[in-house]
Amino acid sequence: MSSTIDRYLLAEKAGSEGVWDWDLRNDTMFLSPRFKEFLGLPPGDSNRPEDWLDRVHPEDIDWLYASFEGQMVGVSVPFQIEHRVLRADCDSTDDPGANPGANGGWRWLVCRGMAVMDESGDPARLVGSVADITDRKNAERDLRRSEERYALAAAASNDGLFDWDLAAGTVYYSPRWTALLGFADKTIGNSPEEWLGRVLPDDRAALRAALDALGTDNTLFQIEYRMRDAADGVRWMSCRGIAVLDAHGTPVRLVGSQADVTDRKTAEQRLRQSEERYALAAAGANDGLWDWRIGTGEVYYSPRCASLLGLDAATPPNTIEAWFNRILPDDREGLKTAIDLHLAGERDHVEHEFRIHAADGGTSWLLVRGLAVREGGREGGRAVRIAGSMTDITARKRAEQQVLFDAFHDGMTGLPNRTLLLDRVGQALDRNRRAGGKPFAVLLIDLDRFKAINDALGPAAGDTLLKIIAERLDSIRRMGDTLARLSVDEFAMLLDDVADVGSALAAAERMAATISRPLALDGHELALTASIGIALSATGYDRAEDMLRDAGLAMYRAKSGGRARIDVFDSNLRRQAMTRIRTETDLRTALEQNQLCLFYQPIIAVSAGRIAGFEALMRWRHPERGLVPPGEFIPLAEDSGLIVPMGRWALREATRQLSLWQRGFPRRTPLFMSVNVSSRQFRDDDLVGLVQEVLIENGVPPSSLKLEITESLLMQDPAKCRELMQMIRDMDVRLSIDDFGTGYSSLSYLHKFPADTLKIDRSFVQAVSTGEGNAAIVQVITTLATILGMDAVAEGVETEEEAEFLRDIMCKYAQGYLYARPAPPEEIERLLVKELAEPLADGIA
Repeated sequence: MSSTIDRYLLAEKAGSEGVWDWDLRNDTMFLSPRFKEFLGLPPGDSNRPEDWLDRVHPEDIDWLYASFEGQMVGVSVPFQIEHRVLRADCDSTDDPGANPGANGGWRWLVCRGMAVMDESGDPARLVGSVADITDRKNAERDLRRSEERYALAAAASNDGLFDWDLAAGTVYYSPRWTALLGFADKTIGNSPEEWLGRVLPDDRAALRAALDALGTDNTLFQIEYRMRDAADGVRWMSCRGIAVLDAHGTPVRLVGSQADVTDRKTAEQRLRQSEERYALAAAGANDGLWDWRIGTGEVYYSPRCASLLGLDAATPPNTIEAWFNRILPDDREGLKTAIDLHLAGERDHVEHEFRIHAADGGTSWLLVRGLAVREGGREGGRAVRIAGSMTDITARKRAEQQVLFDAFHDGMTGLPNRTLLLDRVGQALDRNRRAGGKPFAVLLIDLDRFKAINDALGPAAGDTLLKIIAERLDSIRRMGDTLARLSVDEFAMLLDDVADVGSALAAAERMAATISRPLALDGHELALTASIGIALSATGYDRAEDMLRDAGLAMYRAKSGGRARIDVFDSNLRRQAMTRIRTETDLRTALEQNQLCLFYQPIIAVSAGRIAGFEALMRWRHPERGLVPPGEFIPLAEDSGLIVPMGRWALREATRQLSLWQRGFPRRTPLFMSVNVSSRQFRDDDLVGLVQEVLIENGVPPSSLKLEITESLLMQDPAKCRELMQMIRDMDVRLSIDDFGTGYSSLSYLHKFPADTLKIDRSFVQAVSTGEGNAAIVQVITTLATILGMDAVAEGVETEEEAEFLRDIMCKYAQGYLYARPAPPEEIERLLVKELAEPLADGIA
């Protein structure tokens, strides 16, 4: 054994490791001196396994025993295991979890060993060596911690790391570096081209130049450039690095980080664009800038600002007085107050408009804006400086004044408009309500037949005419009176201090005379007239609109009385107007609720004394007023446009009733029906289409339907009327000219219209009984109808004498109270039944 120990000792001296030899048969262990030194044991002959094993770290002992047992069960490969031991010369209370070597107690050992078998193949001994690796383990631990700290720092900074081995030509890219470009970990290689090849060509040269400049005197670099990412987008990167040099000062490695700064670069770009836009906007807006240091009183005026204030732009003064002395006295205090309120913190900023004396001697408008800079930059601090801009708003103010003028004046004549007139009438009413207020009047002037002149000569001539009339009326306007233009051909005059209605009438007569003076226009001699309505404040008004309305009512009454007249409003006129409004409203309701009905008046064949047809006449069964005469609602329906739907209904209903009577009372020549067509329906409605519809719906012969149109309608637009009448006549529908002889009676036009019947007005027929000369007209019209191949119908026959006269002149048809009054359908049917027994020629009430 001693010889073995001697060999161990010799081997130990040749190396740095300790030796151990465990005799399993007698459970003794040889520990070499160096091993005992590792364990902190004193030199000596003590050789017990527990001297080693009892000092092994609790977390490592099981692994050590496992290695021993592996050898004893026949594992042929030597084992190697690292474990911690507690030196014997240290306190046993040292923390087992403390870092080895931290306090000199715990040490790291690496143990290598193997089993030695006896003759029978059983393990007899375990032998091996140990080495102290505490310094290596501590270094590894420190390296791990350093790497962890670096990784955490890199993660916290969101940077990607790279390590470029220049000699090998390879680059390590950290996962974060690849993630910045949108690549998954380990999806790109380790070539420098993975980096440089993705840098945009415009930036690649600058990056290479920065890398090439690295050397002994320059080991650091920092540069920003653009790279293509995985989606082929462009990202801005900020790269920082350091060069690791060899002994000769040549870079052998480049280590550093890369950060994505796209958001910052985008923000910088937007800021630059915003600053450029502001600079361009300021230049485009032509604004001036100013900066007032309140403590020193010094003011900076930009050249544009100095120019706006009328100061020397090259060497402007630097005082606030130079500015304020240019301001009009009436505006100076307002600007001072606006600035003081902002400096005191009572307003968020300064924004004020003021006038200055312009260099050309006139007046300019400026808009100043400003914001204070306060001590410490805190809100509520003392203002030490105020700066802002100045804008020339003269053009805008003039435009606003023009807009304001236009809002209250007529664009063509420059006279006040309705809005301004109502305002002044309202002021006059306020004065009139106060004690001592003077009475006044409002005159509404409507030019007669202006539309006809405007249509004939054209709008340009019409505008010139209106300007002439406006100048004439303004020339006779008294100081304090207001002349206004209300609509195309309507003017109004507010007359102050009108003592009575006589004064108002005298003023209206002067206006009418001024308007009626002849004038030459485009080679034409014209003479206008006017219808004038007067409303007096003495009537008692609360609102200007009511007074103007009543003047309008008086004007309409003057116009309806024959034009070129003057009328004064009275309370009865207002009642009539209100009645008219109520009637129109009720008439609309009547149309919706089927309150309208048709009465029928028989038309008699004079020679036979029998009913040949009927004229359909509209009636209104009012739920409160009863049967309303047509004279009360037909003109109103014409004015309001209701006559069109009313006329359509009447034509449908009359045709339907005719169909019933033709089937109930068949004749060789079917009964016919005459239906009146208003001028508005004739012009505006699809009359041809409507006639086709009713004929198809009711199945009546077209020749048994007659449409009655007035003689005056034919003369409004003869060509259009003739065209429309021919379309109706082509359907075999008959046409009748109503009230013939009362209108234009143009014989030159009559033969050109495809009419079938002339209706003789009752005024001519009644002359037969009274002996007036107009009776001869009946014979003339009858003869004319015969010559033109037309029928004649005499209206309003009331006496037998008139009927006899009609028979004598061979007038074909007649209607009137002598034969029958207009009646509802059921009464007409009784007449038809009765006629079967006796004719109506003798008269039936």
